[in-house]
Amino acid sequence: MITGSLNLQEVTKFQEGGIQNWLIFGGPLPLLQKILITPFTVITFLILFVASLAEVNRTPFDLPEAESELVQGFFTEYSGMRWALFYVAEYANMFLVAGVAVALFLGGWESPFGSFLSGPIWGMFWFIIKGMVLVFFQIWLRWTLPRLRVDQLMYTSWKVLTPFLFVCIIAIGLILVL
Repeated sequence: MITGSLNLQEVTKFQEGGIQNWLIFGGPLPLLQKILITPFTVITFLILFVASLAEVNRTPFDLPEAESELVQGFFTEYSGMRWALFYVAEYANMFLVAGVAVALFLGGWESPFGSFLSGPIWGMFWFIIKGMVLVFFQIWLRWTLPRLRVDQLMYTSWKVLTPFLFVCIIAIGLILVL
């Protein structure tokens, strides 16, 4: 709603001009709108990050593939390079969801310093660095958080994250209209 587009290139171009224009910090809006919208965009980013953890089956949402309980599937059927390819695909999926979060909220390929250190090569550098920081946080959470039970997962997604996201959507829409 803030950018007026679902095209990730246009969303990234909307965030040009440095870290102060990233959507996680309200984007390049007038000051009053930016102050009012920023808490809701931060909450929306956190909800997207938690949902991406659930999408890539990372702890605490790794119910479909809880490695410690599995004695079937690719953990026992494959070894060597075939097993490594499953893990490469898992980490590529983590970078993919991190890339979507970077494009939506963290300025995409734009430099955090405005026009300083910008250009095509620097753009690739900034996108990869931002994505790898989010992947690092996904890995770090796996090391530190316990696994949720199925009922806790359903409670978290349906009774916590979904209502918070609806409140954020309605609040951002009202702020933009008024």
